[in-house]
Amino acid sequence: MIGQKEGGNQAASDNGGAALLALLAMMAAGSVVLLAWQALTSQPARFAGITIDRLSASLTLLVAAVGVVTFRFSQRYLVGEAGRQRFLRQLAFVMAAAYVLMLSSNLLLLFAAWSLTSLGLHMLLTHYQDRAEARRPARKKFLISRLGDLALIAAIALVWRHWDTLDLYIFLERVAVSPKNAAATPVGILVVLAALTKSAQFPFHSWLPETMEAPTPVSALMHAGIINAGGALLLRFAPLIVRVPEALFALAFIGTLTIAVGTLAMWAQVKVKHTLAWSTVSQMGFMMVQCGLAAFPAALLHILGHGCYKAWSFLKSGEVPPPMPCIRFVPPSRRLTLAALGTSLSVPGMVLASWVTGFSPWHSPGELALSVIVAMSLGQFWVAWLGPSAEGCARTMLRIAGTLLSTFVLVTVVFTLYRGASVFLEPVLGDLPVPSGPMAWSAAILPILVLVLLTLIQAFLPVLGHTSLGRALYTHALHGFYFGAVADRVVDGIWKRFFTPTKEVARA
Repeated sequence: MIGQKEGGNQAASDNGGAALLALLAMMAAGSVVLLAWQALTSQPARFAGITIDRLSASLTLLVAAVGVVTFRFSQRYLVGEAGRQRFLRQLAFVMAAAYVLMLSSNLLLLFAAWSLTSLGLHMLLTHYQDRAEARRPARKKFLISRLGDLALIAAIALVWRHWDTLDLYIFLERVAVSPKNAAATPVGILVVLAALTKSAQFPFHSWLPETMEAPTPVSALMHAGIINAGGALLLRFAPLIVRVPEALFALAFIGTLTIAVGTLAMWAQVKVKHTLAWSTVSQMGFMMVQCGLAAFPAALLHILGHGCYKAWSFLKSGEVPPPMPCIRFVPPSRRLTLAALGTSLSVPGMVLASWVTGFSPWHSPGELALSVIVAMSLGQFWVAWLGPSAEGCARTMLRIAGTLLSTFVLVTVVFTLYRGASVFLEPVLGDLPVPSGPMAWSAAILPILVLVLLTLIQAFLPVLGHTSLGRALYTHALHGFYFGAVADRVVDGIWKRFFTPTKEVARA
């Protein structure tokens, strides 16, 4: 009898999981249809606070695809666990809330989906409620999310008061007609603050690398989907953000700082998941920089590409890694020479690619900065391919020719993607003004300077490792420069004061 009862419970659980998986699959299929329809017509459809356009169709496709893969993985991953069905229901709830969030154009509906996504993620992060290591970062994330909620609802209240609407698109149309409204700046700053808290930007970032106690599917869902909600919010408010220079500069400045902290910490990690988590922090910083440069189409490409990559990376992180090949030491002088050579030789390729694709780096300070960053990335491509010395002159020349050809191909592909994304999003974003002036140029120069500094540090890391300064840098970077410890003290104080019962505080 007991065996029959357990078998019946397992069958009911499997049936419920199959139903939820079918629902997520329908969402993914619906997003494919919507995206195809938008690609053909470019006409948005609006009803009941929902807007279907090219941007929302792209984002919902990412959400649904990651959801289907993660849910199917979870069904196998949690076989035999008592809380399996509860976890699957919570996972489906989060995906549904995120799906609605990407489609919402009514600001109250958007806020409701924004908050429900965060609350659902909190339930997933505390799936193993008996583990203190899981509760502490979840509390930190909970409080940071409430700060983002306050910022977003304050922005919505200002929109209602000064523009007399709760429809996002009506609001953006009125902003375009009268951009001098004094309330535009505080609304833009509040939206930026909400996005920073959602996407784990400095100083709100430390919870993300600490949430490793949750099941692996939660990490995949969080790093591939939910963490992109801040960028999705900025894309929705892009016609406002681009008209607020202070908001653009804040995004570029904080995103650049997050890139620096995340990259240095990532280099120091020794565990796969921690390396991936700090990589996400750094990548989200770059996404914020792209928004700060007003390169919103590039930010959308980054969200889609990074989401797919991180879902794949986390879901395979439990596999035994293959044997690593012997890594040859590349002297700093050789690394820097190759990086400079690759960066320089990418410039002729950019000129040709600009002529072929129609993407002009000179269109704005932000697009010029983005092009310089692409050139620097190609410089690192040269280091990766030509850094280890090849044996034989003929083999060396063949590798150089292949790297040179690949440089021209890659820059053409990147410019084609940027130009294509701009054309694809033009019906959604409209004709945005081009940022100019000291703030725009400062926002463009700052990330370039920091990336140059990181390139120099990376080149000299093998040498710095033998010095006291390098060992100190490694120790501090391994612990995330202790921002998490500072945040823990603040969160513990707030949690004990406002969220812990009096008797429990007394026992503590």
